[in-house]
Amino acid sequence: MRYSISVTKRQNAKTPLLLRALGIDHVQDPIYRPNGFPVWQLFYGVSGSGEFRLDGWRGILRPGQAAFLAPNEAHSYRSLGGDWVLHYIGFEGELCQKLLASLGLAQSGLYSLAQPEVLLAHLHTLERIQLEAQSDSALQSSKELYSLLLDFSQSLTRLTDSRYAEATGMEKEMILYLEDHYSEDISLDGLAAHFQRTPEYLCSIFKAATGETISHYLRRIRIHRAKVLLMERPDTGLREISEACGFHSVSYFGKVFREATGFTPQGYRLGVPLE
Repeated sequence: MRYSISVTKRQNAKTPLLLRALGIDHVQDPIYRPNGFPVWQLFYGVSGSGEFRLDGWRGILRPGQAAFLAPNEAHSYRSLGGDWVLHYIGFEGELCQKLLASLGLAQSGLYSLAQPEVLLAHLHTLERIQLEAQSDSALQSSKELYSLLLDFSQSLTRLTDSRYAEATGMEKEMILYLEDHYSEDISLDGLAAHFQRTPEYLCSIFKAATGETISHYLRRIRIHRAKVLLMERPDTGLREISEACGFHSVSYFGKVFREATGFTPQGYRLGVPLE
């Protein structure tokens, strides 16, 4: 269900946060907006997976994750196969910039949510307000939207960004390959065979484009994904999580995770850093 919300001049002047669009269980079509969209947008993945692209940035939105887009940024998004079902909101208002900056949400990004049920409760309350269509719906929606943004900011972890603005051709294809296949065994020789180039050549162009070695970039992707899974799946064992992230030794996974984050994997779940 999709709702497009119109507002009066009086509401626009007196309401600091205005809900302008709402979608619940919406099957998303491909979108290409070279001039961006005039309001802030928040998406929640219900089922299927989709790809978001901004200038120099790419990310995959999976079920249970959220995407946040700032106004007027060129962007596109599309399903990666089959129906891609989303909840979404679009909003604006005089309070937006200041509030979102204070909450650390002034930039576009992809996020994992520790408590997605809280966001879902707010979204369904916003839907109920639209269905009831009371005279004070704009004010009710503003109050609920304010609570939603506060709760959203408290339960999220920003996912790794795919920064490849300086990459072209082969380098960009390598980055996309690493982000799509991070859970698999990836060796330099295997990459060389896949791209039909020498290992030395791939290392050279990748470091020049990204400032990182291939192994460091891959390890960073895996650690970011591990952080997400540790929070999203609190009952899943460390062996399963390490394998899902491309680490085939739990002890090595623990060592790398500690070096990168200052936490053991279980300590990260509990919010207890190393002493």
